[in-house]
Amino acid sequence: MNKKICFLLFAMLSFCVTPVFSQAKDGIKKVVIDAGHGGKDAGAVGTKSKEKDINLAVALELGKRIKEKCPDVEVYYTRTSDVYPTLQSRSKMANDKHADLFISIHCNASTNKTAHGTETFVMGLHKTESNLAVARRENASMLLEDDYKNTYGNFDPNSPESYVIFSLYSNAYLDRSVKLAAKVQNNLVRTSQFFDRKVQQAGFWVLHSVAMPSILIELGFISNDEEEAKLVNADFQKQLAETIAIAFAAYKNEAEGKAQPAEKVPELAPKTPAPNDKTPAVAKDDNLKPADSKAEAVQSDAPADRDAGIHFKVQFYATAENVSVSNAKFSGVPHVGKYQENNLWKFTSGDETSYQEIQKVLKVVKEKFPDAFVIAFKDGKKIPVSEARQQTRE
Repeated sequence: MNKKICFLLFAMLSFCVTPVFSQAKDGIKKVVIDAGHGGKDAGAVGTKSKEKDINLAVALELGKRIKEKCPDVEVYYTRTSDVYPTLQSRSKMANDKHADLFISIHCNASTNKTAHGTETFVMGLHKTESNLAVARRENASMLLEDDYKNTYGNFDPNSPESYVIFSLYSNAYLDRSVKLAAKVQNNLVRTSQFFDRKVQQAGFWVLHSVAMPSILIELGFISNDEEEAKLVNADFQKQLAETIAIAFAAYKNEAEGKAQPAEKVPELAPKTPAPNDKTPAVAKDDNLKPADSKAEAVQSDAPADRDAGIHFKVQFYATAENVSVSNAKFSGVPHVGKYQENNLWKFTSGDETSYQEIQKVLKVVKEKFPDAFVIAFKDGKKIPVSEARQQTRE
């Protein structure tokens, strides 16, 4: 039988047997995070790094931060070490777990060393040659698998004709995938300050096989020296994970019809310093002036040992600049404090041992900062509010 006919039959059968799950009735409860490539598959290789390592670092950090923000969510990883799961096994895992979302983490690359920017993909037909090039590169991982032709029904990631399979793709999850992708892309651009390559569509095998909303993130170009220098930076990786987690939480709240605001997105990533460059990050708000670090040394710290036990506060503002708690911008906000987390200074109001009491403070703060929300600490360390309430039985 002609190979093309065999392939088309395989394609149609694969779509017929692909399970279709509805979004969990009780909300977003399970997410599978896929660190692209791994093991014998290095992915793209930069001047001083390998894509597989960056993908894994960001993926693991992302899962950690999703758990912190959404304790009710079960997080699964397609890999947690330098191993190579097949493309098929990655999507199978997501389907077997009946996950509500699938997020695949990657870095981009190009023979054009000046290519730059971040983009987020959803499943679909490529509309440009550059999109097809990205899909080809990511799908090429299957070439490392034994007997890949039989596994993927003679699909050839380097042949444009093979991508006819994706014309059969169901749009069942496209709308929700785009909603998540838009939130992630917007956050990544604001935090990384990378060029916005927008939300795109392309034919990724790992996305077409999952029965749930799914996205594939290209964090930046590892082939671009400037972007690679940032992508290999551990602090920058944590910022990327944080901003994706914030997008996840916002999507979850929206999907579940919750009015609770998601945390504000960091709008400026600290500059990746050169060896002798000690220039501090600049706050976006020009009205905020740097604080005297000596005068506010105590106030700048996270809750001290004297604050042992559970404490609730209201977080209402965040900036990369260390500004004074007495800044005029905060006038009218009672008992302003601050703490540093993920290279950001976060400003709080109140300090209560009761959740009911902090709600009174929240009501006052929201009059000036509508996006304010409650956070919690235990023995000086930040913990999920739900956990704090459970421990205080409120």
